[in-house]
Amino acid sequence: MNEHLGPRYIGHFAIVVAFFAALLSMVSYFLATQYRSEVLRSRGWQRLGQLSFLAHGAAVFTVIGCIFFAMLNQYYEYQYVTAHVDGQLQQRYIFSAFWEGQEGSFLLWTFWHVILGYVLMVTARSWEKPVMAVVCSVQVIIVSMLLGVHFGFGDFLIKLGSNPMLLLRETVNAPIFQQADYVDLLRGNGLNPSLQNYWMTIHPPTLFLGFASTVVPFAYAVAGLWTGRHKEWLTPGLKWSLFSAGILGIGILMGAAWAYEALNFGGYWAWDPVENTSLVPWLMLVAGIHTNLISRATGQGIRATYLFYLFTFVLIVYSTFLTRSGVLGDTSVHAFTEMGLEAQLLFFLGFYFVLSLGLVVWRWKHIPVPEKEESTSSREFWMFIGSLTLFMSAVLITGSTSLPVYNEIRQAFDPVFDGLTLTDPEAHHNRFQIWIGIFIGLLSGVAQYLRWREKKFSKHVRWFALHTGLALVGAALLTFLTLQWIEAPTLPYKAMVFAGWFAVWANVDYLFFFVRKDPKVAGSVVSHLGFGIMLIGIMASSGNKRIISQNQFLMEGLTEDEQLARSTVRLYEGIPLGMEDYIVTYTGDTIEGMNRRYFMDYKRVNAAGEVIEEFQLDPNVLYDKGFDKIAITNPSTKHYWNRDVFTVIMGLPPEEQSVSVRQATEDSLKYRVTPLSRGEETSFRDTVAIPQRDRSIIYTYTVGLEDFSRHPSHPEYTPEPGDIGLGAKVRASRTGGIANHDTIADVAIVLREGLLYHYPAQLNDMSLRVKIDESIFEQLLVKDADLQYREFVVKPGSRFRIGGREVTFQRFISQPEVDHFQPQDGDIYVSALLESEGQTMQPVFLIRGNQPSGIRDEITEQGLYAHLLSLNPETNEATLRVASSRPTSAPTIPLAVAPRSYRTDYITLQAIEFPGISLFWFGATSMMLGLLISMVTRARARRKDFVRA
Repeated sequence: MNEHLGPRYIGHFAIVVAFFAALLSMVSYFLATQYRSEVLRSRGWQRLGQLSFLAHGAAVFTVIGCIFFAMLNQYYEYQYVTAHVDGQLQQRYIFSAFWEGQEGSFLLWTFWHVILGYVLMVTARSWEKPVMAVVCSVQVIIVSMLLGVHFGFGDFLIKLGSNPMLLLRETVNAPIFQQADYVDLLRGNGLNPSLQNYWMTIHPPTLFLGFASTVVPFAYAVAGLWTGRHKEWLTPGLKWSLFSAGILGIGILMGAAWAYEALNFGGYWAWDPVENTSLVPWLMLVAGIHTNLISRATGQGIRATYLFYLFTFVLIVYSTFLTRSGVLGDTSVHAFTEMGLEAQLLFFLGFYFVLSLGLVVWRWKHIPVPEKEESTSSREFWMFIGSLTLFMSAVLITGSTSLPVYNEIRQAFDPVFDGLTLTDPEAHHNRFQIWIGIFIGLLSGVAQYLRWREKKFSKHVRWFALHTGLALVGAALLTFLTLQWIEAPTLPYKAMVFAGWFAVWANVDYLFFFVRKDPKVAGSVVSHLGFGIMLIGIMASSGNKRIISQNQFLMEGLTEDEQLARSTVRLYEGIPLGMEDYIVTYTGDTIEGMNRRYFMDYKRVNAAGEVIEEFQLDPNVLYDKGFDKIAITNPSTKHYWNRDVFTVIMGLPPEEQSVSVRQATEDSLKYRVTPLSRGEETSFRDTVAIPQRDRSIIYTYTVGLEDFSRHPSHPEYTPEPGDIGLGAKVRASRTGGIANHDTIADVAIVLREGLLYHYPAQLNDMSLRVKIDESIFEQLLVKDADLQYREFVVKPGSRFRIGGREVTFQRFISQPEVDHFQPQDGDIYVSALLESEGQTMQPVFLIRGNQPSGIRDEITEQGLYAHLLSLNPETNEATLRVASSRPTSAPTIPLAVAPRSYRTDYITLQAIEFPGISLFWFGATSMMLGLLISMVTRARARRKDFVRA
């Protein structure tokens, strides 16, 4: 059957090996931990666990390799390949296609767990056994999602996973699989157009590394509870949590960048449910980092650190359940389609939730708690308050995001329940989160100054007051200056700007005066500084984004969506339009594959109307494979250091959105076909009703044929070898109504490889469409097979007779310019000039790519047709094939004319200016880099301590 079964068998075997090797490794590490007091016995089980995990990793890599091999070679007999790849997919997006599906993303998750596991086997030392036992248990569950095993009892069927190595015929029952050559008939569905973006090649692996890495602090927390070493685990747990928070945060930022550059909602964060479920674990993890620091410094907060790290991973699993179970439905652009894995996902979530809660309850009384409470003026106390604030933020976001889950549960007991939804998620979340941002901003500044209290505060009261006072005054002054640049209409917005500047000032102050004494805190200063800058950037870019594309009078009556009317404009090709301080012109578009790119010329003008800057943006739309709908629209952005100009296509004419709609519109036009000779014209009238005024307008149209040629000419026509066609120049005019119109346009019709291509003229000023009717080919196409040719060998000046007519071969013409032949670079061609009764024809002898051929010419009025078969340079003779047939009159061009053909050369455009958006990107990136800096500095400090020891 021509199937490529090698990857299937190898991949199936590797999945089974990966599952059982992970299971054996988990059991081995578990027993090694349980027998940790018996050194030799424990070491034996540990060695078996290590070997098993090495085999597990090799099997995972093998499965991934098999899938990539099948995808790269486009083996469409595999269901996963058919679902995510097609012949038009660019190789650079093959990674995006791999993790587009659930199976690929599970494999990406397991891949990172394998890499992290290998690192832990080398670096975890005494913690390797319990930590790896936890990591392997997670691997067992995730790999089970790929087994694809079905078993049941009676009518009860259990599905365990979805195997990515299944053949298409094993998942779909279709008649095509009865054919022996069915593989050659298969075609792929291709990659979702929204994922055909460079961010999608780096965002998912980074985000999944962040997801996967949360298992390490989780595993250390479990290990601490399991072994009762409640303080020792905090040091390695902190190092890994800093790494995880930094990478997960970078992954989330990459997702925001993808949304900003590839989606059309005009922003970088939309409080989408899947966005929220990736943010919540990060908030919990950052809260855990702060309580971890408190625990190492004072012994307080160990219980809280356990809870934060444990439930960070549980929330990662909850996020997985939401995105993969189908419960979110169409509420998120990020969600996967449901694949029947809900039971496994619920088990995944429930198992680790119960395990975490059970371990905490079991060990609660044994977790050390210092008798002395932290002073309310201590830095650690306010760090703990900050952690609780982050926890509250996570709770609020999770509650709102979980409404679909609540609705599912409620409707199971109350089928008539309509469900709860957020009508405006952005406003809902912002209403609460803005105050949390303000509090954290102020706290991140105050916490730095509270370091004064650590050593003999009484000696530093003056310095504390001076630095704190300067920070307050400086922040107030910077806030005042910022409000001259951006607007903050309400008190919370002003407080947010102040909190941002206070955090910036306090952390810069600390950076200059104190970090040199304790370099380990440099990372925290960078993170807190970045948070303050991010707050200002959010206020500037999101709170002050300016809709450039405003022209409500222009859009009145064009859309029923009031918001769309206030934020978009309609641009007609070639007609400039003023928008705020810009003049924008839609200059044209190009299509490459399924990608259609539109070109917008921007001119920024000053108050005097002078052009001070010019640039071009090119937003695009991607069609589906059948060109029947627009799959996604991608914006285009002009970046400046202090602002962005964001442009996106918000609407197209229906005819430009779907080829079926375009064909239906074309079929609905009422064409009048009139044969015209050169210089002739025809007129007709059309009555157009105006319902709003209860009246009609009578238009008079006149269409004339100026000229025609067998060498087609049209702005959209590109000649190709073998084309047979005709072009015409027409003049059209319309009288009646408000204004008269008169224009000249080109029309063409081409026959190419058996397909007919029309190149009409759409005369928008008069809503008129003109084209050449296909009946023209009844006059043009006289087949050689229907003619009786005679062969003549002649020299220049020679005469011969055929069909009662005398034909004179006048001369050869090198590189002739004729209307029935379009030369290409490298062509060698010569024509023979033949004359009969005052009319001429020039058959052409052509050598193209070392292949000789001929192009026929004719004098239809005399019924003469001729080919130049060859020429002999030595004798100066030409071999001609000439035929005589019934004469036909000079061709009349059947022009098809349709009134009420309304223009389609327009787009609906949205343009937004985001001031200060670079502050958001810089601040958010600094936050994540600060976390990674902290990880590195603490790892180095620990290494130095280890060397000294």
